[in-house]
Amino acid sequence: MPNCRSIPPEKWVYAHKALVYFFTRKGVSNPEDMAQDTLMTLWSREDYQFEKEDDFLKICYGFAKKVLLEGYRVSRKHAAEELDLSSDSPIQSVQGLKGSEVSVFLEEVCRRAETELQQEEWAEIRFAIHRDGRNHPVDTKRRVRLYRARKKLAKLTGWH
Repeated sequence: MPNCRSIPPEKWVYAHKALVYFFTRKGVSNPEDMAQDTLMTLWSREDYQFEKEDDFLKICYGFAKKVLLEGYRVSRKHAAEELDLSSDSPIQSVQGLKGSEVSVFLEEVCRRAETELQQEEWAEIRFAIHRDGRNHPVDTKRRVRLYRARKKLAKLTGWH
């Protein structure tokens, strides 16, 4: 019965490429590292034997799922850590605008919205701007009105 040590190097290379593709499709930020971890886990198991040499890739995918779950657990654990407040905040950018250009652009959009939208449409947009997490959810009709008002404003200002 073949084990990990009896697999030819070409199959290891093919498995590595397949695992990188697998982890890339799962949205992992470091697919190369995860593929390498999977293969190292498999390589360290001298006692693991399988019936045919063709089962090697299936075994790799089985180990990859476990490594992926472990990666999710680690990322969730670190997600709860506090952020370093001493680090610089990123500069806001909107469609190529940076820094103070963004506020000038938003003032221009607000000015056009006030003059060219109907009062109800502009009121819906202002209501959405000033909402926060403590407010109750809005009803469907109001969300539809807000969507239409935003769409109309985007058309007026050339925003996509």
